Amino acid sequence: MKMNYKKSLKLITLLVSALLIGTVSASVYYSLTMTSTVSVATNDVYFVLGADNETAGVSLTGARNTTATISSLKAYANATTTYSDPLKVRNNATSGTTNIRLRPVTLSGGASQFVFINFTLNDGATTYASLNYTSNGSVWTTPSTTSFVQISAPTEWYVTIETKAIDGATSASVTIAIAVDIQ
Repeated sequence: MKMNYKKSLKLITLLVSALLIGTVSASVYYSLTMTSTVSVATNDVYFVLGADNETAGVSLTGARNTTATISSLKAYANATTTYSDPLKVRNNATSGTTNIRLRPVTLSGGASQFVFINFTLNDGATTYASLNYTSNGSVWTTPSTTSFVQISAPTEWYVTIETKAIDGATSASVTIAIAVDIQ
């Protein structure tokens, strides 16, 4: 009797083991495989210096001029100052169009001495997008991200900047970072 009990126990253990092995094997029975090849491409849309670049203090950095720093903008008391052509956005593709938009990134600095600072993307005749930062004397109103617009290839659009300080403004500064998103 003991012999049959041991044989039964071994048989049950063997069956449970086989069942577990079969279940585990079935759960990883097939898989999908994907292979990707990624190559480096150059950007077709980038910044170029405009005619007013020295007055505005524009410098371009990054691979293919992807970063612009504008360091000499002025806002005068009760007067609108316009920088018509400090910087351009160029679509250097050989054909077609590319979608671009303006997006606010950061703003730091007091609002008490300013009326507005506006960034406009235009071709000299038509305005395609603009970010208008306005102040009520104590707080900045940050604009919303613009809609995407199509820039044809090859084309350059101006980034026009307008500034204005309050009447009797003395001394203040603000730093604004914006992005030109490319889709």
